[in-house]
Amino acid sequence: MMISKFWKALDELTDGGSSHWGWQQRLGEEWKAVAPFLPATGKMAASLPCPNPGGEGCPRQVVLDRDGTASAVCGDSPKACKALDLPIDAIRIHALDARRFATALVAAFELSPPTRQPAPSLIMRLGTRERAAGLGVPVFLCVPGSTPRATPQDLDEILETPAPVVLLCPTTASLPDTVAEPLRRHGVTLMPLDIALIARGPGKFALTPHGDVVMQGLLGQLDDIAAQSKGPQRAWDLPSGATWEKMTIRFTTEAVIAVTFADQTRRFEPEDIGMRNKKNGQPTSAWTHLLALAVNKGRLPLRHSNIHETHKYQRQMQTLTRSLQAAFGIETKPIISDGNEYVAQFVLSADDLRQGRQGQTLTKFR
Repeated sequence: MMISKFWKALDELTDGGSSHWGWQQRLGEEWKAVAPFLPATGKMAASLPCPNPGGEGCPRQVVLDRDGTASAVCGDSPKACKALDLPIDAIRIHALDARRFATALVAAFELSPPTRQPAPSLIMRLGTRERAAGLGVPVFLCVPGSTPRATPQDLDEILETPAPVVLLCPTTASLPDTVAEPLRRHGVTLMPLDIALIARGPGKFALTPHGDVVMQGLLGQLDDIAAQSKGPQRAWDLPSGATWEKMTIRFTTEAVIAVTFADQTRRFEPEDIGMRNKKNGQPTSAWTHLLALAVNKGRLPLRHSNIHETHKYQRQMQTLTRSLQAAFGIETKPIISDGNEYVAQFVLSADDLRQGRQGQTLTKFR
């Protein structure tokens, strides 16, 4: 069902808060669909809106009665509207649960959540709709309420994110021009939720045909951008949601690796994953360190045995990390520091080399 009253209410209410009675008056039959996003806060309303606002005694003030009920009484004389007799639950404040709301949006847009929890901000990053691992459309959310206050810092992250990028907001009227214009100039697609989503049950959303068309169009732009890119090409477009833990890299020779993900295996040489020096044709230090890591069963010391070489060695390990991320498109780190060691987050093997050398010892970085 369409829930246009709910989206409009998010524009009109500060912090998405109102009494239970006020929400039901605003939303009518939409209340059941969105109630899971609007839990009670523990606070009580001090006043309720009047049907004929404008008098000096407006709005109606809430009075708690001894019998556990409440009344909302007009302060005008003579009274401009009738008093309301209400159960106590009707004056409890219900406000938008941002976390639960964001979780439902992530599910509806099929997003992969960010690896780091975003800091509180007017504009928050929900996640990425992925075309392939590391290739997707970032999606942000802004629910500014009735008095949006935007600082330059609020726009920093979204303006630093390369297009295509999406910003969700309740309606076309949600954002003031001072916020909307810089975003449009940057190429941000502003997507009002009142035309992009429907409710498909209490606490659940689904994309409308319009919303789906917009997202598919943006995903299509990614293919064009990738084709026109002059940078290093992806060695393997892994499926969305790919992680290093699901990957195995096996050295079949010192110049060839077999990479297995899910039920597929592909063969790569140094140039295939950006690890061959273009000037001399030799494998780069990143490849050498990957081989050393394999020989040592996926672990290497955090510091070089020669203290004067440690800084250079650690920079080379960082280069290896970036090269693997660029080759396979997985944003998380493929190699982490654990105590005094670098540890590969994927299965890494040089067993074939050991067998081929009949017990000879390969070079170790100790």
